[in-house]
Parts: sequence; structure tokens; C-alpha cells
Amino acid sequence: MAEFVDLRLEEMLPELEEMQRVELFTEQEIKAVVKKRRDFEYKLQKHTKAKEDYLKYIQYEINLLMLVRLRRNRTGFQFKKPEIDHAIGNRINKMFMYATSRFPSDLKIWLSHIEFCKRMRWTSSITRIFVRLLAVKSNEPSLWIMAAKWEFEENGSAANGRGLLLRALRFHPESIQLYTEAFRLELLEADRLRKRRQVLGLSCEPDLPDNETDTDNILDGRVAVLFYNDAKKAVKSAADLLPFLAVAKEFDFTAELQATIFRDMQVEHSEDEITWDTIARHALEKDPNDKEMKLKDRIELCCSTYEEAIERIDTPKMWQLYVDTLFVLGENEIIRPKIRQRIHHVCYRALTNRKLSDQQLIDWTNMLENDQFSGYQLKTVLTEGVKQFPKNATLWTKALKAELEQKEEEPLFQIDTGAADEPEPAADEEATAVSIELPAVFWEAIKALGSTSDSIAVWETAIEHFEALSNQNSKALQTVENLYQKAVNVEPPIGKHFKPLYLNWFATRKGREEAQKLYQSQASLPPLVLDFHYTIIDLELKEAHPNVEFIRKVYEKAAMQFGQKNKEIWLRFIRFELERGDPTRVGNLHHRAKMTLDRTLADDFLVQYTLLQLQA
Repeated sequence: MAEFVDLRLEEMLPELEEMQRVELFTEQEIKAVVKKRRDFEYKLQKHTKAKEDYLKYIQYEINLLMLVRLRRNRTGFQFKKPEIDHAIGNRINKMFMYATSRFPSDLKIWLSHIEFCKRMRWTSSITRIFVRLLAVKSNEPSLWIMAAKWEFEENGSAANGRGLLLRALRFHPESIQLYTEAFRLELLEADRLRKRRQVLGLSCEPDLPDNETDTDNILDGRVAVLFYNDAKKAVKSAADLLPFLAVAKEFDFTAELQATIFRDMQVEHSEDEITWDTIARHALEKDPNDKEMKLKDRIELCCSTYEEAIERIDTPKMWQLYVDTLFVLGENEIIRPKIRQRIHHVCYRALTNRKLSDQQLIDWTNMLENDQFSGYQLKTVLTEGVKQFPKNATLWTKALKAELEQKEEEPLFQIDTGAADEPEPAADEEATAVSIELPAVFWEAIKALGSTSDSIAVWETAIEHFEALSNQNSKALQTVENLYQKAVNVEPPIGKHFKPLYLNWFATRKGREEAQKLYQSQASLPPLVLDFHYTIIDLELKEAHPNVEFIRKVYEKAAMQFGQKNKEIWLRFIRFELERGDPTRVGNLHHRAKMTLDRTLADDFLVQYTLLQLQA
């Protein structure tokens, strides 16, 4: 082992001597470099080699190379680069090769090697690395694409990139991703050649001499068409053709090719929802050859295409694509007034046919809340919505809020019945009778959602409504308290969430002493909640003269219930005794905490306890 290490170190002598001679490094620094390299070399000579040893050695050499460059910039000495910089770079390159040979399955090492060679501008090395990488990981199309993109876009070798993609398609003849990338790169090459001819003042039409037919095919995009025609064998749905269409739209000479893709969609996938969605959205795009067609006409053409589609393909997906397009159009402030009513109409039709998704329904109700002249009642829509999506908490919350706030449309006029002289019921009494009673939709929502975290929003909506109402109606306070009491008794996570909130509300409404009584009656009852203890402590500490003995008892109870799994309780207890209580109790608390806490938490507790003592 030692002889191999010594041999490697002897090979490094010329660069080390040069580094010292040109005064980039001092003698002591050279000795430190030799010692560090010797340690790394011995690690690499072990029988069982570790990946971390290679990576640490490589990182050390990269840092050393960066330091050399920094010192060159500082001193202005730019000579002897082959003897120093290139020697270090070659060593890093070799180390990467050793690492990838020893651990070929680790993709990060391969990619780091490629990135290093890019920074060193070793283009030939990158090509060789990709060849080795693809020999090991030929089953990953993304790596073939990465290699081809590099050859096309950075190395400037269209032939190498095309060859890589052709090899990749032999391994993955069904990969749409590979076909799309080949299609894109061929169009990119055609675009590059066309721009070059424009700069030279030459025509871009395919009228080249017979001996330049290959360039003619590339310039005209025929090679890209060949890849596209080959890809049609692997296409299973209209969605597979969308990437080709998106790529073709990036270039201004592919109008005929785009028309071909649209035609193939309509012929081969006429019953696919994506086909109709693509055609309808394409109708919205402005055609530079048709200047007479206005935005209104394009929107009308788009909508008529969707209407024809839902007649032929009456599926939820088709309706949802239609609604999504309308929502996208509605985001434009200029277009929104023109299609607002159409959005409402289509959404209502989709809802009644049970074709609308729950998220689209939520988005539509948001629109209805801000549109008083839509012609559709929000409560009616939400009632139908919760029937179709009984597990959607957002819809239940909106339905409850609409019911509680009585957001019903007022009649446009009222017929005179001749009973104008009859006494009307007192408004305050009628409001009181309605406001303090929980609507049926609340209990329906709780039943549908169960004791899950989703139903928390429903409880909160009801509580917030009646709490706001309590300023005008004192009887609503009892409704709020009843809601809190029911919520606390529900299984977790509902009970856990509302138990500390109930205590805080109770203290605000009924005072300190009543809150303490509530705490003492509920602290040991399930569900046990740590924040319940913290809430009463925080409330007590806000008082001008807090009851120290009561707070201490609260901490004791919290430590008894949660002290084994939570170190924060003990730390807060100790901090309280140091700042507000009796510091002589701290030692006993520290001992109890060590004995109670799990072993996994004890060490961390001791560290934080020490810091707490230093801050005191």
C-alpha cells in the first residue's frame, strides 16, 4: 500500500515545486498539501473503498485549484499554467473517472464530473463521459436527451446529437419524450441554418444544388417531419401529440407542420377530449393572415367548438376543459365583461349535469360572491354543490356562511296585497329568533365531514358568526358557548384544536376566576392538550398580580401529562421559576426532568438547560 502512495506523491512533485518556486504557496503550505494528499491516498488504497473518500479528495483538489486561481489574480502571475493548473485539473479528472468506475450507479458523481469538465472547457472529455454514462444507464431517456442537447446546443455538433437520439430510440422505441426532443433539435438546427442564410443574404427556400440535398432536407425541416412520422407509431392519445405541437409553434416556418399535427389529431383521435380542447384553444390565437377576425369572433369560435365537443363527447373531462378555458379568459380584465355571463351559464349547466369538478365549483362560487347580477343564487348553487361533493370542507364552509348571513337575492319588486295596514312583526324579535339558532346545514356538514381536521373550518365559521352577532344579541353568547362545549367533546383533532380556544374565550367573557375553574375541571379530561395548559399560564401571566402558586400547579400537571416526550415543558417551567418564581426549585426540576425525559431528548435538554443558566 505504502509504495503506491509514495509513487502517487512522487508524480505530484513537479507541480508542487513549481507552486513554491513561483511563490504561489509557501514551504509550510506545500507541506500541508503533501500531508493532506497522503492521507487521502492512503484512504483510497484501503481494501474496502468508500465513496465519501473519493468525493472528499475531489472537493479538496477543486478547492486547491480555486485557491491557485485566486492567488494568480492577486499576484498577477499567469505563467506555468500547464505545470500547475492543468496538472491539478487532470488529477481531478482522473479521480472522477476512478469514482465513476467504482460507483457507476451514482448519477450525481457522473453529473458532477460533466459539470467540472464544462467549467474547464474540456469538450472532448464531456463527449467521452456521456458515452460511458449512457453505456451504464441506457435505460434512462432523460440522460440521452441531456447528452443530445449538449451536442446540439453547446458542442455545436448536430451529427453527434442526431446519432445519440437515433441510438436512444433503438433502446426506447415507445418514448414520446425522445421523439419530441429529436423533433425539437432538428427544427432548432433548421432554424439556425435559415438564420445563417438570411444573414448571408441567401434564400431560405429549398432550391439548393443536387449535391447539397442533406442540407436541403434539414433546412426545409424534413428531418424533423421524419421523426414526427416515426413517433406516430408510439402515439396512444392526443395528449402525446401536444408536445410536438408546442415545439412547432416556437418556430415561424412550421405552419404547414402545425396543420399536419392538427389534422392527425382530428383524424386519429376525434373522440379524445384533448383534441377538441386543443382545437378550441387554437381558435383563440390570432392568425396573422386573417386581420379581419376580431377577438369577439375568436371567442365565439372557441366556444362554439366546445359546444360541439360536449355534444359529441359528454364527459366530465370535456366539460371541465371547457370551464377551465373560460376561467382563463375571465382572468383578462378586458375580456371578463364579455364572457362573464357565459361563464355562469356554462358552469350552471355543468353542475346540473354533474360534470363540474369541486375546485371549479369553488372558483365559480367565488365569482358569484362578487357578482350580484349573475342571475344565479349562491345558496342554490352551494346546496347542489355539497350534495355532489359531500367531503369538500370548503363548499360546506361557504354553504354555512351563506346560510348564516342570509345571502338570498332580494325580489325585484313586491306585489301589493292590500295588507299594508296590518302590523308587521317586530324586526328585532324576528332577527333574534333566526340568529341564535344553528341552521340545519351546519349539522349536515359535521355529519358529512366527521371528526376530521377538514371540519374545523365549519366549526370556526359558526363560532365566528355567532360571536360577532353577540355584540347585538346577548342570547348569541350562549350559542357560542354551546358550540365550544360541543367542539371540545368531539374526537381529536377537533377537540384538541378547540379546547385551548374555548378556555381563552371563556376567560375573555367571564373573567379570571371562572377561567381557572374551567381549567381545573377540564385539564385532566380527554383530549389532553398541551396548549390548554400554556393558555391558562399565559392568561395568568398577563394579570397585574399573577398567582405564582397556581401557575406552578399548572406546570406540574403539564409535566405529569407530557413531560416524558416534551422537553420544552421542563425548560419553560425552569425559566418561570428563574424569572417569576423560586430559583431554589430549579435544581430539583432539572433532576426530575433528567429522570423523566426519554433518553433521546435528555442530551438536548441538558444543552438547552446550560444555555438557559448562562442567560439567567
